[in-house]
Formats: sequence, C-alpha cells, structure tokens
Amino acid sequence: MNRQRDMILHLLGEVNPLNVKKKSAEIEALLEQYIPGVERMQTQMRKFDAAYKSLKAENAGLKKQVDSSKESIKRRLEVSQQLQELEDLRRTVENIPQEILQACQAHAEEVDKKNAHSR
Repeated sequence: MNRQRDMILHLLGEVNPLNVKKKSAEIEALLEQYIPGVERMQTQMRKFDAAYKSLKAENAGLKKQVDSSKESIKRRLEVSQQLQELEDLRRTVENIPQEILQACQAHAEEVDKKNAHSR
C-alpha cells in the first residue's frame, strides 16, 4: 500500500503539460488497484478498532477484579495475622502460673473495693 501510494505521488510529481495524458492513464491504473486496497484496509481497521475497544473494556473489568482480589487477599492476611496474634496471647495467658493469676485477681478486687469506697 505504501509503495503504491509513493508511486502515485511520484507520478503526480512528474506530470507536466507534455505528458498529462500518459501520466493520468498510469495514475488511473494505479488508483484502480490502490482504492479497493484502501477500502479493504479501512474495513479491516474498523474491525480491529471494534476488537480493540472490546478488549480494552474487558481488560478494565479484569483489572477491577484483580484489584478487588488483591484487597480480599490483603484482608484475609490481616485477619490471619490477627488470629495468630490472638492465639499467641491465649497461649501466653495459659502459661502464667495460677499463683500469679490469683494474686493479680486479688489485687484487682482490692483496687475495685478502694475505688468503690472513695466514691
């Protein structure tokens, strides 16, 4: 297509009053081949453009899905980490000796009694 276009432009540049008929016949012959090719290319470009727009829209939808999946995965990781921390804290509390727990509980009751009397 580009070669044909260049030939047509070249022939147009060579036209002068002495060779008008001959050059116009050559240009006409080239245009008879060139124009249907351009029309086919335009039709194909319209199809490609429609396919491109469709794929672009589909790509945007997929990107939204990926972004929401990323958020979902991130949230699941956060929840998993929090559950792990909670389990670690539970184990720590279970490992505290009973004597210390009872002493803390007794101290907390004394503080509550003092706070109740001071009101």
